[in-house]
Amino acid sequence: MPELPEVETIRRIVSDQLTGRRVESVELKLPKLMRASPIASLAPIVGESVEHARRRAKILMIEFSNDLTLLIHFKLSGQLAVLHPDGGRGVAGHPVPNPLGPYPHRATHVIFQMSGDVTVYYSDVRQFGWLRLLPSIDVNAAINAFGFGPEAGGDVDVDAVALALTLARRSVPIKLALLDQTVLAGLGNIYVDEALYAAEIHPATPANQLDEPAIARLAETIPWALDEGLAQGGAKIIHQRAFPQNGFPRVHGRQGLDCPHCGATIAKIRVGSRGTYLCPNCQTLPTVENRIPR
Repeated sequence: MPELPEVETIRRIVSDQLTGRRVESVELKLPKLMRASPIASLAPIVGESVEHARRRAKILMIEFSNDLTLLIHFKLSGQLAVLHPDGGRGVAGHPVPNPLGPYPHRATHVIFQMSGDVTVYYSDVRQFGWLRLLPSIDVNAAINAFGFGPEAGGDVDVDAVALALTLARRSVPIKLALLDQTVLAGLGNIYVDEALYAAEIHPATPANQLDEPAIARLAETIPWALDEGLAQGGAKIIHQRAFPQNGFPRVHGRQGLDCPHCGATIAKIRVGSRGTYLCPNCQTLPTVENRIPR
């Protein structure tokens, strides 16, 4: 969190509310956010207009009129808030600061003053996110350097055949394989839990033990989970507790509550180092005698 649905929601906010607006000033309160940035300052975008907003995996790309592009990776706790003088606002990403509360927040580290008296706040409670400003011509190479796999959702379907070939080479738990951005780009903890639950696959199942029907189910449930998150502007998870909208999330952040399918108690386990939610009745772990055949 933020994951693909949250970052795509931010991209849409930037595209709809900031395109054509000029940057009048920038206040960078936490210079370390620009670590590894080819251009170490945000000063070059002052006086320039937003032309376009794109996304690859969980990285937002904002293109400016002087052929510079700002990459933003929100990591675990980044949030972008756009506030308008009439009181309207567009906020997405981490739930802290409170999207309905006052800005700037103590966790607000960058303030962009835009034309039309619009203000943009980048906040990051844990300060793991980063910003990188670079010539637009260098963006594709910079993105390719991350080695991202195919997009996990959006305008393209997940290719079940390609996913099967990739997973066949991985013996790690399927939960960890799907969190690997070189397998599918954009997936994170929330939506992997939801996709595995919908596909009735235990998160600790070795990735290379999944059969073709299980992978085919995943190829359907992964984009479904992301679409559900995108429909609500990102799943609402606060302090590891889910606040479902239209029944989603179904398991993530719902430890101790009833499974909406079978009524069993939703459990929280750890897969690798990641907190993981599942229904122990709907998602059984194959035993040595009952492994999923290939």
